Amino acid sequence: MEKMYKNLLWEIGTEELPARFILPALKSLKDLAIKVFSENNLYYEEIKTAGTCRRLTLFVKNLSEKQEDKEEEILGPPLQIGLDKKGNYTPAAIGFAKKYGVSPSELKIKETKKGKYLCLKRTIQGKKTKHLLPDLLLNILKNIYFPKTMRWGNYSIRFARPIRWILCLFGNEVIPLKVANVKAENLSYGHRFLASFPIKFEEADWIKYEKSLEENYVIVDPQKRIEKTKTAILEICKDIGYPEIEEDLLYENANLVEYPFPILGEFPKKFLNLPEPLIITALKEHQRYFSIRDFKGNLTNYFVAINNNLVKNSSIVKKGHERVTKARLEDAKFYFERDLKTPLETKLEKLKGIIYHVKCGTLWDKTQRLVKLSEIIISDLNLKVNYEILKIACIYSKADLASEVVKEFPSLQGIIGSIYAEYFGKKEIARAIYEQYLPMPQDEKLPETPEGIILSLADKIDHLTSMFGIGERPTGEKDPYGLRRCAYGIIKILLGKELFLQIENILNSSITILQTQGFLKNKKILSEICTFIRKRLEGELLNLEFEKNFISVVINLPLNPYDIYLRIKALKDIQNKEDFTGLVISFKRVFQILKGIDKNTLPAINVSLFQEKEEKTLYEIVENIRSELDLYYKNKKYFEYLKTLLKLREAIDRFFDNVFVMTEDKKLRLNRLKLLSEIAELFDRFGDFSSFI
Repeated sequence: MEKMYKNLLWEIGTEELPARFILPALKSLKDLAIKVFSENNLYYEEIKTAGTCRRLTLFVKNLSEKQEDKEEEILGPPLQIGLDKKGNYTPAAIGFAKKYGVSPSELKIKETKKGKYLCLKRTIQGKKTKHLLPDLLLNILKNIYFPKTMRWGNYSIRFARPIRWILCLFGNEVIPLKVANVKAENLSYGHRFLASFPIKFEEADWIKYEKSLEENYVIVDPQKRIEKTKTAILEICKDIGYPEIEEDLLYENANLVEYPFPILGEFPKKFLNLPEPLIITALKEHQRYFSIRDFKGNLTNYFVAINNNLVKNSSIVKKGHERVTKARLEDAKFYFERDLKTPLETKLEKLKGIIYHVKCGTLWDKTQRLVKLSEIIISDLNLKVNYEILKIACIYSKADLASEVVKEFPSLQGIIGSIYAEYFGKKEIARAIYEQYLPMPQDEKLPETPEGIILSLADKIDHLTSMFGIGERPTGEKDPYGLRRCAYGIIKILLGKELFLQIENILNSSITILQTQGFLKNKKILSEICTFIRKRLEGELLNLEFEKNFISVVINLPLNPYDIYLRIKALKDIQNKEDFTGLVISFKRVFQILKGIDKNTLPAINVSLFQEKEEKTLYEIVENIRSELDLYYKNKKYFEYLKTLLKLREAIDRFFDNVFVMTEDKKLRLNRLKLLSEIAELFDRFGDFSSFI
């Protein structure tokens, strides 16, 4: 019988959803649909999701009209229990057949590892999709991920916002789905202000659905809405300059509206005397506006606001945006000028009263830890650093957290600190204060100055140690203290700046410093933090497109990210040499024969015990290349190290082909095992090749 398919179109209409809810919800909706349809043996060609602040939509192309029939095999009693000696069915067999509504004669005999059993083979007819969909879709709806959910009216169901309509079509049939007091129909709605009337759909057709909504001022595809928003901003700015379009701000604006309508506004030029980051942040964070630079790159007094409505008199709306913007910038100007009235030392003193974490002391306590930790990091890094400047930078690194501007705009920490350091005559530390927070989610740049690099590493390492020490760990998707970002920052700095740093040693020093201050409660956190960072390093190496089997060779080495990177790069560079695969296979033979052998108990090699030419040759090659390998290893020339190991390949193969290792002669056996163990050590020094096999 030919399979039949229909499209499914499901739209959940809501009151306005927060912009940050939409994209995660659409991902969750798609993942849930894939899982549910797969678990219920429902074939489909494609699944897509779309949505705005007022709707979440699922479209399934060519969803099968019926579940696949399923062949089922149910084991019954063992044959000797199900049949008596005369071959008649026993009560056990009769009871089993009765349980499943069949005659005992329909039972079959099945051969299993445990012997012969009676079994029932039957075909379970698949159910019609339209009968399954109400429960399946309701299950999906209840499990869509939102950061927060709510209840409304007297209904028990929870959702991000109250549900106001449901469109649900399978082919041209409305699926009888009901949520709270809302029944599914074949109706959707256009823009709340510009086309609020019902839109009727006769069938589940994505092209017609998307086109009809757009005709009614709803761009339902988030990516198309983002592109439309960006294009509209660029168009309205074309005679003035270039807008500062940060991705997160663009996404937020696009998800606050169903159709973007940009307005160009301006503010008094006097505010351009404020630091640029302060102006841009005030417009962005308080108003979600886009700043504009002129064609020479200078910040202008113009901005772009995105509206969700096409108004008759745009000048009124423009004046409203400008009035609010002026008020916001007046506030920013007030905070900034107030900060400049007191010296930086005053803010430094205030750090003694600002809590970093209730279990980790004040921000002043943290700066004292940074001073000590930075000194330790200097001794491990090959960087030319002015320690006196670095020490001052550590002490003043958090001073801006006591400023009025950072209290109002927390995202400016470090940036404002750098500006204040310059203003108050401490230019030598300004760059380091700014760089301590790099890399940031919105700024992947790495710190450039030696002082900035060390301060950034110290700050992140102290943060990890402090939070793990008091039991604050990321759980699932929640990471309120940004510990994953912190670990990635350490890794990106060390890889990007090509710096060797034994992280275990620095973490251990950080733990000791916290203990000295009396804050550390959990003192057994070193291995836990190392595992946490190692997991992030593994993710970063995957992002750099290294293969998992290569990562497994080096990932459990002492935690020195750049050293690990160089090793895995050497593995990747040498993998295409035809001898390398053979070398790994040869090492497998070495590894297998040494399994269970305590290599520390093996006696030193006795050359006089060598009897076969092949073992003598292998020993000589090992001795000849040892000093060469030591030099390459010391200088971290790992590609050359692996290339030199290739010289062992043929000798190892000939050894195993002609030498019997596990001979009854104990002296010979131990001598040969010792030779193999020394070869294994040459491999083990580079990484765990046993995991590569």
